[in-house]
Amino acid sequence: MLRPQIEVTPSTALIDVPVHITLSGFAPHQLITLHATLTDGMPGGEMSASSHAIFQSDEDGNVDLVSQAPLFGTYEGIDPMGLFWSMHVQSQRFYSPHSLDTFEFAPRSTEIHLSAEVHGKVIAKANVTRIFVSPEVSIEKIRENGLVGLYFFDPHAEPRPAVLVLGGSEGGIGSSSQFAALFASHGYPALALAYFQCDDLPDDIRRIPLEYIQNAIQWLKTQPQVHPEKIAVFGRSKGAELSLVMGSFDPDIRAVIASSPSSTVCIGCDTESADSAIFSPQSSWSFRGEPLPFVPWTETQSREANERLQTKERIDHLHKEAWKNCEWMEDASIPVERIQGPILLLSSDDDHWWPSAEHCEQMVKRLQENRFPHEVVHLRYENTGHMIRFPYIPTTRTQLNGGTAKNNAYACEHSWREVLQFLERAFPKAGTTG
Repeated sequence: MLRPQIEVTPSTALIDVPVHITLSGFAPHQLITLHATLTDGMPGGEMSASSHAIFQSDEDGNVDLVSQAPLFGTYEGIDPMGLFWSMHVQSQRFYSPHSLDTFEFAPRSTEIHLSAEVHGKVIAKANVTRIFVSPEVSIEKIRENGLVGLYFFDPHAEPRPAVLVLGGSEGGIGSSSQFAALFASHGYPALALAYFQCDDLPDDIRRIPLEYIQNAIQWLKTQPQVHPEKIAVFGRSKGAELSLVMGSFDPDIRAVIASSPSSTVCIGCDTESADSAIFSPQSSWSFRGEPLPFVPWTETQSREANERLQTKERIDHLHKEAWKNCEWMEDASIPVERIQGPILLLSSDDDHWWPSAEHCEQMVKRLQENRFPHEVVHLRYENTGHMIRFPYIPTTRTQLNGGTAKNNAYACEHSWREVLQFLERAFPKAGTTG
């Protein structure tokens, strides 16, 4: 008697842990449609998404996703986690990422429902629990010294290297909190720091004081779970630019991870104040009340960028034009050679926001010319878009970000492993060398 079933190992694991899915008990050479459905969200919001793949069982009635490619489906080729990254997102809504009071890092885990269908009838089911933050990690809302952030930490752990996490131009606390949760789940206490569009912080990226980020570094150093001499900064997109700037300013930062960064200080916004309609390009950052030199845009470039973003079209060519025409490029360039520790750069060849790969290469060249004494790693991903994140989440939204879903998924998986290994090398445990 046939007893069809779906087995998943492990059935419960951190979101960045791959799983092994097998089907057994089916008729030999049977066509089976395997569905994956997510209904209960991602951290800090709601999400529904789904994928599917059609397999043919072997002569024993089995299917193994580790060694078998689907005949048809939302992904192609042998890929044990293809059902996860190839999900098409039907709906998504975030929980007030611009208000720390109302933002909650929930759910802490989610379930993906698997179902096997034969001749239009579901004959086997299984659930996979994906954990976004480990159970031993505590989460605290931080409002000290003017800071706005979420602190992820194990209250019972010995002092460990810590990570300051900076999100991108989406603002708020949502994106950075997802990375901070994963860092903490791997043993690195992490502060997800909002720096604009949250509570009483600035509404735009306009002359954000570097002193604010320095205050966050100092706060992090005083936490009992943190080794004060082992602080890393991780930033994505605009946050990657800020991470590199901060690394060049603050010697307490001992490692920098910059994902899809710029090699220069870029324009923050195009008006002097939030209530002004007069074109006036502004630096993203300031120090001691003075704006940092930056690469400006013309009013025409700014208008075109706003129009293209409304229709989700790429704007990387505008950044290229602005960088090419900048008359004070050396002043606007980030002095990355001043960073007091190793640097990991992540970039992509099809970045629709800005040409991050070219700018990473420019930084590597600058570091070599200045005989930078620390490790420098540049991981450049081909045919990949701007959204290099963490593994096994949907990567199918490519319209504005670029790349292909499959290549984006590979970059997310590979780069995240490299990030964790980089931190291990940057801050080796006692008794090891690195």
